[in-house]
Parts: sequence; structure tokens; C-alpha cells
Amino acid sequence: MAKFNILLFEPVHPCGQDHLLKNDCDILWAKGFEPDQIIASVKDADGILARARGFIDGPVMDRAPRLKVIGRHGIGVDNIDVDAATERGIYVVNTPGAPVEAVAEYLAMSFIALPRQIGQADTATRSGDWALRDRVHAPELLGKTLGIIGFGRIGRRLAEICSLGFRMNVIYADEFPASAEEENLLNVHRVELDDILSTSDYISLNVPLLDSTHHLINADTLARMQPHAIIANCSRGPVIDEQALVTALKNKQIGGAIIDVFEQEPATPDNPLCELDNVLLSPHYSGHSAESIQKMAMVAADIVRVLNGQKPEFPVNGPL
Repeated sequence: MAKFNILLFEPVHPCGQDHLLKNDCDILWAKGFEPDQIIASVKDADGILARARGFIDGPVMDRAPRLKVIGRHGIGVDNIDVDAATERGIYVVNTPGAPVEAVAEYLAMSFIALPRQIGQADTATRSGDWALRDRVHAPELLGKTLGIIGFGRIGRRLAEICSLGFRMNVIYADEFPASAEEENLLNVHRVELDDILSTSDYISLNVPLLDSTHHLINADTLARMQPHAIIANCSRGPVIDEQALVTALKNKQIGGAIIDVFEQEPATPDNPLCELDNVLLSPHYSGHSAESIQKMAMVAADIVRVLNGQKPEFPVNGPL
């Protein structure tokens, strides 16, 4: 039986790339992440396994007459034109639960690490600057207010950690409220976005990138935050207007920012955020743990299911 061709942009964990794909598929490698490089790579692909880089739109799909499924390694599908795929009868699948624990743990850790200057403390200790212990007295999380914007899987897990673990006051904003039972269980309550901005000591963005969330955090919304507040973005870079954020941080309009995702990725050393000391930056890796990278690679299972004429377990679009 002829094997299917799967196009990859970047390697994924062997549990998906080798163990799941190798029996049914041959792996093709994209020439790069630019549109012309992708288009030049897709003509023989039956399936695509994509990570965060490389945009797969209608023109790309039209160059792949055999294409039946696009698998997204992770949750967000903003680099895939889902509507275009649906119009062409192409499945889009992802791994919605895979990075939940990793991102929630990263956020909870960062709420402590940024104000307590954990990175600077390590550097100071190694250089003999013992006096840092007298200069840094950061607030505890106990009793502080955490506002979660977007109460999906990650938002709920973060709420559980921070409300029940750190005993923070947790509020959330979401178009779709949790049930009263779940709110009671997590000790959280739903408020409007303005209330999140004006009352939270910490704000976490956990929304997909949509037209309605593009630059959700901008000069206006930043101005409504408390001057000591810390905002964290582990969703998608364009959810924050990065230029407005830099201005707010430079002017000490807010207390700080935890940024794992950027408007332009990969971020480069000349990004103005890199010049600031009231930020904690990371290279879009909050969702990467030893466990999560294996779970995300399991999108290969749904790719194989679709190619073998079966229904996927985690479809983003459909039914087709």
C-alpha cells in the first residue's frame, strides 16, 4: 500500500514523528517558513503537521491537490486559515489539552519570579552581590487579585492553582461563563473586562487570536490598569499592542509584564522589550514541558486517522 506524504516545518517529538507517522507515512520537509517556500513544498502532501511558524492559507492549500488534513501541534490555529480549509474539505485538527498544565504552571511561577527578581537574584549571588536581599522585597501572592481574561482550559487550571493553592482572589472575563458549580468549586467569579483591568494585581491573557482580540491590550486598556499591576501574555503576541506596552512599561504606568509571545516571532535582541528590567521574557515556550511536547506531537494520531478515512478525535472544523 502506498504511503501518505506528511509535510513538516519543524521536527516534533519522536512519539509522533517516528512512532505514529513512520508506518503509514513518508515525511517531507518544508523549505522554510516564508509563503513561497511553503508553496514550493506542498504539492505532494496528503497532510501537514504544523507548529507555530508558517502560515497555511488558501493559496497554499490550492497548491496541494492531495491535501486532506492539517494538524496543529498545540492549541492555537491562527496560522491556519480554518475557513479556507473547510471550504476545500480539509480537516484541521489540534491538541487542545496538551499544553494546559505547562502554561498554567509557567504563569503561576512567573507571578512569583518577576516581582521577586529570581533571575537577578541568581546573577547577584554568583557575583557576590549579597546585598540584593536588602533591596528586593516583593509582595506575596496571598490575598492579591488575579484577573484571567479567557476562561478556557488554561484559564481554569490557572485559577485552580492560584485560588486554591496561593489563595488569591481570582476573577475572570469570558464571553461564555463557567457554571455556578464550577465557579464555586474554583472559588472564582465572572466580571466585565473593565473590572479585570481596574482591580487586578495580576492579569493573565488566555485568549485565542481573533479579530476581536487583536490588540485587546492597547494604550487605552493599559491606562486602566493599576500602576503596580503585572500583565502576562502566554496566548498570542498580537493580543497586546507591543509598542503601547513598551511605552507603559518605560513610563512605569504598570508594574511589569510577563511575555512569552511576541508580535513578531522569533523575537530579536533589538526588540525594545529586551531593554527593560520590569519584564520577564521567554521564547514562546511556556507550553513546552517534557510531557506537553509528547502530547502535542500526538496530533499525528489524528492526521493518520483522517488519512485512513476515520473521524479525528480533536477536529477544529467539521463535520466535513
